[in-house]
Amino acid sequence: MQAQQPMNEEQFRANIVSKYPNHFEHVYRLHALAEQSIQDYGGLSGDHYHGALVLIFPRAYKSFDSVRRLCEVASCEDAAVILRCLLNLMVVTRWISLKPVARARRYFAWYWVEMNREAQQANGGRVPAEWVQDIQRHFWAVKPIFEYTDAKGRLRMARQWYEPEVNSIFEMFKEADLEKQYEEGYRVLSGVEHSDAMAYFTMLSQSERHDNDRKIAVQGDMFVAAYLRNAFQYFGDIFRLCNKTVRLADNDKLEEIIRAGTKFYRSEMQAKGILT
Repeated sequence: MQAQQPMNEEQFRANIVSKYPNHFEHVYRLHALAEQSIQDYGGLSGDHYHGALVLIFPRAYKSFDSVRRLCEVASCEDAAVILRCLLNLMVVTRWISLKPVARARRYFAWYWVEMNREAQQANGGRVPAEWVQDIQRHFWAVKPIFEYTDAKGRLRMARQWYEPEVNSIFEMFKEADLEKQYEEGYRVLSGVEHSDAMAYFTMLSQSERHDNDRKIAVQGDMFVAAYLRNAFQYFGDIFRLCNKTVRLADNDKLEEIIRAGTKFYRSEMQAKGILT
């Protein structure tokens, strides 16, 4: 009997996509609309909120595209790491939108805080010497935005751009009414990123025993469907919020794609007993 030849990458990709055709189809539709929006993209203009969304959207698009590509080859652990970034970006976008003027200003201004830290590194960091004076000038201009008085009356400098309104990512999730997404998504995905024991769950749970050895499932596709569904949800939410201000795409087309995808993924979860 002739041994079966291993699949090459294109064959493997086609096999994975064929196993989850509807999951990929909705992701592809949203991706195609976003791709066209990126091609027609403009520059920074308008107020801080508009500018923040102009920066956020392409970053979210690239993460969404990366999750899609990694799911096509069942690299689920790496997809999980980027999916966590996309979820983080979703909560940041939601949280800023609750108080767009003040929070977008802080979001932008924090750039100069970080650049100043780089400039103050003992070895000069990655900042060219000729930039330092300009960076310091901008830093001193925005520094008061991040200073606050603590409970003991002491003047403090925020450690993160969102302090002291919230003091952790978890608090940001709560204020944005995304606590469920934190517990069911962010916390779990963080375990994969930090390489705890559950980071190897798919490789071990789908492993096969041969004689006295257990062959791990390096390319296990157990979470492909879930990660595609979550990526669609997270990026769709960001796309929708950005589109209200920046007008990236035809709103009716965007809403139709999101509705169709949401309907499919919801029915799929109900069929599995995940939703009632």
